[in-house]
Amino acid sequence: PCQTQRQGSARDDAGSNQQAGAAGGFGAGLHTLAPSQVPPGVPLPIGQSNAGSEGVHAPASASAGDNGKQMSFINVTNNETVHQRFLIVCGQVADIKGDQDKVVVHHPYFPPLTFPAVDGYFKALVELESGANDLKFVYLQNGASQSQGKLSINMTPYLDKPPLQLAVIVGSDSKGIFDAPPDAQGPGLNDLDAAVRKFRCCAYLWQAFMSEQLYRNGFGRRTFRLDESFEPDTMARDNASRMTARVHVIRSKRTVAEFQDKERAQQWKPPAGYQRHTDESQFTLAMEAVRDYDGISSDDAYVVCLTADSRWDPDLGVILGHAAVGGGSGSLRLGVFGSHTTHSWPANAEEIATKFLDTTKTDTRYLANDCNECGEYWRAANVGMGAFLHECGHLMTLSHTPTGIMSRGFNDYNRTFMARAPNFNGPVKQQDEAGSHWHRTDIIRLRHHPCMRLPTDPPLRENEARNSGFDALVTEEGLIIQNDSGITLIEVWVNDKYRIHREYTAENLERRRSGALPASPDEMAAEFPQAVSVNVNEWRDWAGGWSETDKVQLILTSRSTATDNSLVEINKMLKQGSFTDQDGYRVFSSRQLGKGEMQGSEKTKVVFSGKDIGSSAPKLSRVEIHSGNFIDCVIFHLSDGTQHQIGKGTGGSVEVLEIPEDDDLDYIAVNSGWWIDGLEFVTRKGKRSGWKGGKGGDIHIMKPPKGYSWMGLSGSGASWLDSLALFYAKQK
Repeated sequence: PCQTQRQGSARDDAGSNQQAGAAGGFGAGLHTLAPSQVPPGVPLPIGQSNAGSEGVHAPASASAGDNGKQMSFINVTNNETVHQRFLIVCGQVADIKGDQDKVVVHHPYFPPLTFPAVDGYFKALVELESGANDLKFVYLQNGASQSQGKLSINMTPYLDKPPLQLAVIVGSDSKGIFDAPPDAQGPGLNDLDAAVRKFRCCAYLWQAFMSEQLYRNGFGRRTFRLDESFEPDTMARDNASRMTARVHVIRSKRTVAEFQDKERAQQWKPPAGYQRHTDESQFTLAMEAVRDYDGISSDDAYVVCLTADSRWDPDLGVILGHAAVGGGSGSLRLGVFGSHTTHSWPANAEEIATKFLDTTKTDTRYLANDCNECGEYWRAANVGMGAFLHECGHLMTLSHTPTGIMSRGFNDYNRTFMARAPNFNGPVKQQDEAGSHWHRTDIIRLRHHPCMRLPTDPPLRENEARNSGFDALVTEEGLIIQNDSGITLIEVWVNDKYRIHREYTAENLERRRSGALPASPDEMAAEFPQAVSVNVNEWRDWAGGWSETDKVQLILTSRSTATDNSLVEINKMLKQGSFTDQDGYRVFSSRQLGKGEMQGSEKTKVVFSGKDIGSSAPKLSRVEIHSGNFIDCVIFHLSDGTQHQIGKGTGGSVEVLEIPEDDDLDYIAVNSGWWIDGLEFVTRKGKRSGWKGGKGGDIHIMKPPKGYSWMGLSGSGASWLDSLALFYAKQK
């Protein structure tokens, strides 16, 4: 089980079974779809069956071995430039049969690396240094060279983006020992030094996985950077000093006993009637430790934390000191995982193949068989490193998906790196990697994440860089979805199951405009449209249909991926979203901003009409804002002489915005979360109230959709405003 930790501490358990996406869906795992079901321009995983065909790179520089056989590289071009230290290289030698073959990679400055090969196919994780890297691949069968290939890769570190930072968390009185079988215990085997080495190697595997997945999906070799320093490098057994991933060791103020308290163990279920003495979790302890630590700034930080003091308790049947959780709020986001599988991880690049092929049985007297999916060491390596990557996904705002790593696809994690797998007959080609992939919706979120930028990406516009909330407005045709930062993804879920999605990227703008992808005019307007019209009838047909009683949700992602996903329930909004006024206008209500749940909060409705609609309702003539750190109240003065107050507070300073007869209210900019943090009123002629209140929460723009006019507001408040919603009607 895993948990996503966000504002409000929403729990979210990963399903035990992967569900295939709907046929024709943009986001089904690409390995499950026929070419006709994949959006135009989205590559299928590259087939390895016929080297030299479309999608398979011709040999970068190959020479025949003793048997005159040619080597081809499948996923890499010669002289390609990448921005990561380790790169997955897939290749093949034609017309070879053998399930015990090997490929050896030689680099001028690093020790050679050996990986298994099957029937001519191979995958290797190659190490790179900054600058040009001239690699030599030797395919061996029974010790004899069958083919050789040369590949040149340019590696240019890209530092202008926030790093993923690594931390091992230990208790105040901890010795840093993690669970291991009796034959793998002792100095350098299951101590703090070993934990650091294994965690570093794990992170470099994640980095290579990210790059390969984004590349296969047509977005270049995007991946996160690791915070690196010049120190003895444990990724190679020579331990030479190089730039390598820094692993912070953070000693918490909490004791080992506190970490291993069963009440803080995610898997422990209290018996009926049990009285808990703490509601703290492993996430709480990790967040506390990182915030108390001077070595990592908590401003815009992404930190993955390995808890060294996890312990398998065979009597309780629980892993103490462990939680699989990722997320956070504000400027600090964490991924947290226990160390109970760390014994099975490689400590350096030379151990990767050995660890992924280790079929040693797990002895539950000493080790956890987590979720009954770690019965052999290679399976424990998959679950440990792969499920930890799942939590990194939550850290980067990814949600659970029908397939892939964000489901339980991490059980196949080894297949991305290996051409041989203990549970697979024949070579593991790219299309055989099963669950070891990012779902297409994950790919789109990662494409725009600030940690995944490429040097060729344009600078973020001001509105793209800030947290901007979603607004959903009901119209006569359906909904309009708005986000000031720009919209990158809209998913359709029916009865909690993924159906299909629409994605908005720089790469698919021309296909939207040409009609190759379904798109309305506003979806063709920009790379990242700020508003998208959802014609419910058209979208229902496109998504395969639903009924009025179905739970139909739109999951929304913005260009500002520091903002967690938003959710709109279509049928619910359509049913409660309108009323008819005295003039026969159908008046719609927007989604409420703020929770409206403060003690003593009272709700108020004020009705006024825009000056471009023929309503008999009074017009807005003046807005009076009382504010301090928040918005105490807003008083609306109308043309009929009445005034209406939202919010019960009366303190703070007062700002008055006059709205003359030849002007009108254009929009209200609102920052909100649990309540209304701050706001600004702006007229059509550009008069502004100035920003009042605070800047917490996400920014929203309250404005009627095109072709509609203001018909008032509703809101609530006690000591300060805790909710706002707008009324609007279609112009006749």
